[in-house]
Amino acid sequence: MRGFEFDQLKTFTTVAKAGSLSAAAALVHLSQSTVSEQMRKLEARAGVPLFVRSKRGVEPTPAGARLLEHARRLVALNEAAFDELRGQAIKGELRVAITEYFRPNEVAGMLARLRECYPRLSLHVRAMKSVEIELAHSRGQIDLGVVMNLSTGPFRPVAGNARWILRREPLYWVAAPALAEQLPERLPLVLLPDDCMMHRTAVHLLEERARPYELVHSASGVAGLQSMIAAGLGVGCLCASSIPDGVVRLGAKYRLPILPEAVFSLTPPHAQEQETVAQAREVLSRQLLA
Repeated sequence: MRGFEFDQLKTFTTVAKAGSLSAAAALVHLSQSTVSEQMRKLEARAGVPLFVRSKRGVEPTPAGARLLEHARRLVALNEAAFDELRGQAIKGELRVAITEYFRPNEVAGMLARLRECYPRLSLHVRAMKSVEIELAHSRGQIDLGVVMNLSTGPFRPVAGNARWILRREPLYWVAAPALAEQLPERLPLVLLPDDCMMHRTAVHLLEERARPYELVHSASGVAGLQSMIAAGLGVGCLCASSIPDGVVRLGAKYRLPILPEAVFSLTPPHAQEQETVAQAREVLSRQLLA
């Protein structure tokens, strides 16, 4: 039989999301040995390695990344078909705002899959700062938002609404390799403007550690920040999924303060939320976790 087993593809997407076989096993309620066997059979069927394995876990190979796009699409279409047959297909308009820090290299593909799976849903999507998203949501200007908080610290530590947490990601100090090799004691910083909580957190932690720094460049958005860091203009802070190719994480030898986790979540329901929004919330919580 040509093609792939659907259960193996579904497990494959979970392994890629979790970053390890053991973490994925807990999410799909299977033993680690079963997950490992499924991935072995999937790689045998594909005829190429799908993961690079290391002590830190697993990461998709280039072939694995290509299959992952197809697998996520198939899983999403399967869920959409299930919703359709149960009379739960989403239709209408939905206003969504997403923080730029949320999986910037993947979010466009996620939204494209959502449009494909739910063609009767009209999506209006904006990228905004988390504080602006929460304000717009409280005023009824958007229906749903994906916001970022921090796990600890004085600036926007996450609290409550655990039901709608999408993912947690480590934050890292990052720089271009050439800069990392000859990093000066006075740290050259590249950050977003000072109304960004990542900016305030980085500065607060450096001052707490008494580490000299200088803000050498300010970017208007995450894409610009990624480009400036990759070009070697300075050191920045990025969550794991935002780190571009050609940029390295600065480890313990650089004596930089430990950063908190980034916690991404959906804005909580309004007291009288429309049925379309309630349905979309459930679907988005699955799609954005994929």
